[in-house]
Amino acid sequence: MKAIRITMFMIMSLLIGGGAYAIASYGDVGHTAEATSTTPTAYIEATNMNVSFKIGGRISEVLVKEGDHVTKGQLLARLESKELQDKAAQAQAAVQAASAGISQAQAAVSAAEAKKVQGSNAVNVTAQTADQQVAQAQAGVKAAQAHVDALKNGARKEERAQAEIQLNATRQAYKIADDNLKRMKTLLDSGALPQAKVDEAELNYQKAKAEYEAAQQQNEMVKNGARPEEIKAAEAQLEQARAAVALAQAGKGQVTLRKDDVTAASAGISQAQAGVTSANAGVSKAHASLAEAKTYIQYTELRAPADGIITSQSAQIGELVGSGFPVFTMESTGERWAKFYFPETEIASLKTGDPVTMKLVATGKQVQGKITVVQPAADFAIQKATQSTGDTDIRSFGIKVLLTNLPDTISTGMTLQWQGKGAK
Repeated sequence: MKAIRITMFMIMSLLIGGGAYAIASYGDVGHTAEATSTTPTAYIEATNMNVSFKIGGRISEVLVKEGDHVTKGQLLARLESKELQDKAAQAQAAVQAASAGISQAQAAVSAAEAKKVQGSNAVNVTAQTADQQVAQAQAGVKAAQAHVDALKNGARKEERAQAEIQLNATRQAYKIADDNLKRMKTLLDSGALPQAKVDEAELNYQKAKAEYEAAQQQNEMVKNGARPEEIKAAEAQLEQARAAVALAQAGKGQVTLRKDDVTAASAGISQAQAGVTSANAGVSKAHASLAEAKTYIQYTELRAPADGIITSQSAQIGELVGSGFPVFTMESTGERWAKFYFPETEIASLKTGDPVTMKLVATGKQVQGKITVVQPAADFAIQKATQSTGDTDIRSFGIKVLLTNLPDTISTGMTLQWQGKGAK
């Protein structure tokens, strides 16, 4: 019986002690909450984004890994694209075929127009026109005759003098190079010069020799004049010009009206132009298909939407991913901020643009920032009034602070403690 009473006494002592501890702890918690209300904390935040392919497919290449720093536009991964490449090749072939169709259609238009011009000339030809044709043909004869005479007479005096000057200059350079080579070989034999200098002199000698021989040939060509075959070709052109004169003279007075040919040529032009229009439409369609194929090929490349750090990778090489599946998650390396929450009774003096001082909890160092947003928090953050007379609801406000001097070595997610308005 005595043992039971002792046990009960011990249990009661433990309960009383626990209650006292709880009351003391509750008081401490209340005190801490009160202190925290004036020195709130917030986490360093940054823009996080999911990076996804615009189309689905099997990943064929991954070029980055978690922790890598990437720049905007950098290639991160690729999907298999053989089918799309084949479609692009087909579209390119279609463009080439359609372009060839345009060329053919335009050639048909040109042919029809030429035929119409020929018919119109035949209809509208006059004696004056025929005389002009004769005069033009005679001018061609004169030009051809002058060309023949020039070939037979050979080069002009100035051209011969220039060829002679060039020959003398190259001859002198050749002699100097030859003398220099001989001198170098003598020095080489006596051990006063390395082989490399002799090789250099040999190259200069060969170059000077080639230039001299070329100048000799050019001088001979100037002296000898045109080749017989050139003169024969010019004489053949002269005969053709004379034949053109005879044809033009024969055509005088042989004006023939061929209105039916002109009408048929006009109809042929309209038909050919319709073919060009159709071919252009085909080219536009082919280009559109090619552009679409190239666009889809670009969609097989996953590029960084901004400068940042790869924080996670959700798919590996060989996996099938759907459109919009977040292959990577990355954190932007641009602006970082923190968002503190205050009851409305404590923000009367805070406004957008105010400087703010904070403390990095991990290191105790001060961090500067600027208030960019002051806005009401969600309804669940409203502090409801108690039953006491005169109490009112107190709403919470979020104060977004842009961190203006945060070192890059500070990790996103670390805790900042509010120090107060103004720089310290």
